[in-house]
Amino acid sequence: MAEPDSSSDRAKYAACMEEIKKRIRVVDAFQNGSRNALYLKTTVESIYLQFRMILELIAMASLSASPEYMARYERFRRHYNGKRIFKDLEKVNPDFYPRPTRQVVDADSGKVVEVVDVQSGFLTKDQYVELYDICGDLLHAENPYAQGQQDMKLRLQQAAEWKNRIVTLLNHHQVQLANSGKQIWVLMHAKSDGKVHVFDFEEVGPA
Repeated sequence: MAEPDSSSDRAKYAACMEEIKKRIRVVDAFQNGSRNALYLKTTVESIYLQFRMILELIAMASLSASPEYMARYERFRRHYNGKRIFKDLEKVNPDFYPRPTRQVVDADSGKVVEVVDVQSGFLTKDQYVELYDICGDLLHAENPYAQGQQDMKLRLQQAAEWKNRIVTLLNHHQVQLANSGKQIWVLMHAKSDGKVHVFDFEEVGPA
């Protein structure tokens, strides 16, 4: 049986997810036009800054239960390349990346009867790396003499797809903890209070 976990590590994970939700709302505000940064370029940069922060939060949250967290965190902050980040994080926990799932609800009882993997539409590991590197390119001043300048209109159009993939990845997900048979299951928006809920699950062997 799994119960909501109130330990410090789980609370840190939940706090990271709540911050991600806030940053998603900022992206929504820029995309629907209720907020802007005056110019197309600065608006796009503002959106991708939120994406960059979200990607960092995903990685840091996944390591929050690891005893090696602080040492890896300091090294992680110095990386500007998505592939290098993955290489470093996987040394701590090869299964650090969230596993997106969805709840299957019984039509009659309204109760959850099964949890299944999401098969498509979420931010994959390769796409995480791709988006991280796009963010890095956008958040540095461009060389005016370089060829292949950023297409800001295209980046703005692509932002909706990136956001949707992040939401699908995290909406209901599982994370395998390092060097253990334990997992955390995460619900980003609980019906009861709209908050992030984190649950502990532990593998149980044969009776």
